[in-house]
Amino acid sequence: MRTVAIVLVIVGLFLLLDHVPPFPLNHEDLGLGKTHIAHAVIGLVALAGAVLLWRRSRPKVAIG
Repeated sequence: MRTVAIVLVIVGLFLLLDHVPPFPLNHEDLGLGKTHIAHAVIGLVALAGAVLLWRRSRPKVAIG
């Protein structure tokens, strides 16, 4: 699960920071033009999912 979380972080950061060519899947390639909000929302959702997966995959510590 932590591997998936790391991949989601990479994807989320890529979508938040990638806005111009020559990067793959940039706004012009996707036909979004100057609409940066779509990348930002999807990137934030990917980062939030990564945080949730990372927290759920932590080992449980037994107290007592």
